[in-house]
Amino acid sequence: MQPKPNRKPPFALRALAAFGVTLCLLFLLLLGAYALPGGPVRAQLVSSAAAVQAEGLYPAFFGCKLFQMDNYTDTLMLFEAATADETDPLTAMMTNTAYSVDNFETLADDLQIYLAARETGADPGLEPFSYARYWHGYLIWLRPLLCLMDYPGVRLVQYAVLAALFAAVLVLLRRRCGLWAAVWFAVSQLLVTVFWAPHQVQYFTCFAVAYGGCAWVLARPRRSDSFCLALVVLGVVTAFCDLLVTPVLTLGLPLTCWLLEPQQRLRAGGRQCALVLGGCLCWSTGYGLCWAAKWVLAALVTGNNVIADALHQIGVRTAADTWHGMELTWSNIFQFVYSALQSRGLFWPLVAAALLAVAAFALTVRSRAALVRAAPLAFAAVLPLVWFAVLRTHSIQHGWFTWRALGVTLFAGAAFLYYACSPRNAVRRLHQKKERL
Repeated sequence: MQPKPNRKPPFALRALAAFGVTLCLLFLLLLGAYALPGGPVRAQLVSSAAAVQAEGLYPAFFGCKLFQMDNYTDTLMLFEAATADETDPLTAMMTNTAYSVDNFETLADDLQIYLAARETGADPGLEPFSYARYWHGYLIWLRPLLCLMDYPGVRLVQYAVLAALFAAVLVLLRRRCGLWAAVWFAVSQLLVTVFWAPHQVQYFTCFAVAYGGCAWVLARPRRSDSFCLALVVLGVVTAFCDLLVTPVLTLGLPLTCWLLEPQQRLRAGGRQCALVLGGCLCWSTGYGLCWAAKWVLAALVTGNNVIADALHQIGVRTAADTWHGMELTWSNIFQFVYSALQSRGLFWPLVAAALLAVAAFALTVRSRAALVRAAPLAFAAVLPLVWFAVLRTHSIQHGWFTWRALGVTLFAGAAFLYYACSPRNAVRRLHQKKERL
């Protein structure tokens, strides 16, 4: 009798295992970070708080809003690193306590007051608040680094790590997908100012996870089931470490890299679009379940109604809200964009440019078959736009950092245009039309 071939378990079971193993590993790493002694961390935070105070909470490079940093959120992260040993590691990990007064603009001052009070045992006179709806997985590397260096030093480490990951992705793209793929990636990331992402812990997180995912995808050919399992893992890691900054990067960039590989280009088309949709569902499942797991665990450990708070925050970020006194309905959003562009004399020039772009696209399309083959890349390119639409309140209110998710649109969009269009087609069609006239 011939031995029966080994059959893989059903995909759902493998996905559940990938989710469980990843979450357990991250949980243990974060618990270990919380178990580190707090004294060395707070010693480094004294100069860190002074550095943030000198910079201000929202410094902007070249005075541009889109180049604005977010020292406020990073100060919250430093606060949580400082308070991690107030209770046992598990309770601290579930409560994620920080302190403040009513005025958020004094947060850096509050951190200094807290550090001084912990040193002397005095009452800091600050109000504690819990940020329990997030995992705060960035503390996995932030607390150990703060045992050795201050906040500016952490930034330097992040610059080195992200530069190494960026270079690795470029080399692998060049090797696996060709020179043009590497160029599209480099240009797209530079246009969204990736060179400033390591300046903030919160900006760095999604770029680092996304680039790590790209490097894994490109290291060798990946089957579709293995890739979808990797997207489950990436979704879990993103929800665990990110604070809703640019999470779609960790889906869109690895997905685009996978679609650009030669074996995937050969299969491109409608069936590949179905695989892309399945991959998005895998990432979303890992992301959503990981986030929900924190709400349940935090509620069980602390006794607080973390689930209700999280669901309320989801409603705030997805449903219509107000921004600068304007209700964020779609009609109001379109009216605001129109008024802003019209006041600067840009609306009609942009309309004309859009019409020209559509005409140029129609003229340069290679064929209907080429469009179908490039469709999966178009699917990837619109992912950030879908994300912005679903989370419109959050995306608009924090547009000065959420805009960097468009790095996916630029990367996948350039690839889509390359495979779907050719300038020679426009020349040939114009020449044929001229001959008919």
